[in-house]
Amino acid sequence: MSFIGINVREVDGTGAPVLAAAPTSIAGFNILTRRGTPNQAVMVDSYARFVERFGGYFPGGLGAYLVKGYFDNGGQVAYVNRVVSDDPATGHAPGTLVLRDGSPADTLRISGGFRGSEDPGSWGNNLRVRVERSTPTTTRLREAAAATITGSVALTAPVDMSTLPSLTLRIDGSPDNTVITFLPADFPGGAVNATPAQIRDAINGRQSRVVASLTGPGNLVLTSTGEVARMSDGWTSIQVIAANATLGFAIAAAVPGTASAVATTGASLRRTEDFDLGDAIEVYDPTVPANTAMVKLLSRNPQTGAVTWGPPIAGIAGWTAQNIRVRNLRFSVTVAEGGTEAENVRETWSDLSMEADTPNYAPARINDAIRGSRYIIAEDLLNASAVGADRPAVLAWTPLASGLDGTPTSGHFNGDASTRSGFFAFDPHDVQLLTCERTDPAIVAGALAYCENRGDCMYVGAVPEGFTEAGQAVAYGQSFQAKKAYGALYAPWITVADPAGVGDNPRRNLPPVGHVLGVYARVERTRGVWKAPAGDEANLAGVLDVTYRLTDAEHTQLVRDGSVNGIRAIPRAGIVVDSSRTLSTDPRWMYVGVRLLFNFVKSSLKNGLRWVRQEPNRSTLWNAVKFNAVNPFLLGLWRQGAFGTGSPEEVFTVICDASNNPPDQVDQGLLNVEVYFYPSKPAETIVITVGQQPSGASASEG
Repeated sequence: MSFIGINVREVDGTGAPVLAAAPTSIAGFNILTRRGTPNQAVMVDSYARFVERFGGYFPGGLGAYLVKGYFDNGGQVAYVNRVVSDDPATGHAPGTLVLRDGSPADTLRISGGFRGSEDPGSWGNNLRVRVERSTPTTTRLREAAAATITGSVALTAPVDMSTLPSLTLRIDGSPDNTVITFLPADFPGGAVNATPAQIRDAINGRQSRVVASLTGPGNLVLTSTGEVARMSDGWTSIQVIAANATLGFAIAAAVPGTASAVATTGASLRRTEDFDLGDAIEVYDPTVPANTAMVKLLSRNPQTGAVTWGPPIAGIAGWTAQNIRVRNLRFSVTVAEGGTEAENVRETWSDLSMEADTPNYAPARINDAIRGSRYIIAEDLLNASAVGADRPAVLAWTPLASGLDGTPTSGHFNGDASTRSGFFAFDPHDVQLLTCERTDPAIVAGALAYCENRGDCMYVGAVPEGFTEAGQAVAYGQSFQAKKAYGALYAPWITVADPAGVGDNPRRNLPPVGHVLGVYARVERTRGVWKAPAGDEANLAGVLDVTYRLTDAEHTQLVRDGSVNGIRAIPRAGIVVDSSRTLSTDPRWMYVGVRLLFNFVKSSLKNGLRWVRQEPNRSTLWNAVKFNAVNPFLLGLWRQGAFGTGSPEEVFTVICDASNNPPDQVDQGLLNVEVYFYPSKPAETIVITVGQQPSGASASEG
């Protein structure tokens, strides 16, 4: 229904979706770390999150310093892949501790891990584990009937109660006796003419621990209400302490209630809510230590308390029902890092079981991929001990041992596509920048090949430490030059304060790659991906100095001949990235900003045109792609200064029409979209001409 006036309706429409910009500065770090699941790229959004997942600084690698430099200089999101060695001689191994049961037999292996995945390395040797018994849930057998005693005399009126004989009882084992006294007022017709009903009512009106009733012949029956038993978790019982011949009660031993079930294959329990199906439970008599058996809970009925267990318990018929207890057999594992003091405790896993079909099965809880341990994994060693007997014995604080970091080779950093190791661990992730802490030529070559194969990623590396002479660095850079290389190199190394060092003002030399990637991210965010990440605003935060100070001549040779970008100390600017060359020899791909811009445009087009798939391949679609999606996207980049000088028609072209989509291509299901643009390029070399000119004065002015 439409109303008089203006009506607004919302429809999905058929216009092309807006082409969204792809991310441009997410970095991938292929590095050595203190800990972490190997060959599994993990996203971190701060250095603190990196430390939580991969540990902090450690002597065996530079990864933590590089990631810290990235976030300190403007990086916001990174993927980190831990590289390890799988060589049997030099490989990695997790810290390990084998827990034993009381046999003793090996029952549970504890290793360094993170939420179900092995986390190898010597870091695990710094973990300590303590095993304790969890406070068990204990219950007793349920009663089928409360304790009852019946007087031996059939009371018939009149009953002579003139002596007002009291009745003294011990109810449910209470330490204070229940004394029932009679008063003349209890008998309106006189105590000598008391009736059985008056006696019954007097007992019930004077206390609440027993209920009195009469049998058909008139015998007095006393039944425990369970009031004391409920408070003490005991069974009901009634014991006559002082005789009352008038009512037919003599001094006697305690009479207990009747057990609902006492069987070799089960019983009826008071409480079952804290017992899990499959639990290992102990059935025992605390007064007779020999009467103990460990069984597995097979079924339970929370409403009736009925349970079954196995294997059957031999000889249970000879046990005292009132003394039987049932409790679950669980344990706890506490993990500390760096010591046993309370402040070093990292996790406590309570109420663990060794029964695989229970919710508290130790490996399942500790290894849970979402809520599991951040420090250990657990493996059931499946020993031959009986049910309940395979529970780990109590263990004081004990360290894990035998954790090894290993020595990765170039091949481990490069990785393998089939196993998604090394650089290939980043395959599923949207990263645009890639780096590594090592400068081995084989690693750099592998990284450049990986980025070229992806087509949307660029490698950022450094020359080896000690290449202080320009000639060494030039030769190193020249070995990786290519007509179209997806990477850039930087030199020299930088010096930073070392939080993990010793002595006064410790320092450490690093490849500048982490800091440079942070600059990439910062410049992209403030100026755009096409802006060269170099110049005075490309200063490196957190850097004390460079390991070698390049002269202007050395820097020129380094950049022009070796395609290596200099890190320089510039007066009033600090330590800055002073050039932005790629390793490409083709002038069209010579600059970092150009490479990043093309990667950005390719990724944005790839992601933004997914809606085109399976659409009717005809002129309507071609126009929508060109005029509604790609052209507006490129026009936005032009307005921001991403392209060179000229009008939009002069600096970019989009072709998506019948000229590049002939019928034979359409018949094959192909849609061709061609995009060409002239990228903005940096002013790398500044030429300033200063000269003299003739005097402007004339003779007439003299």
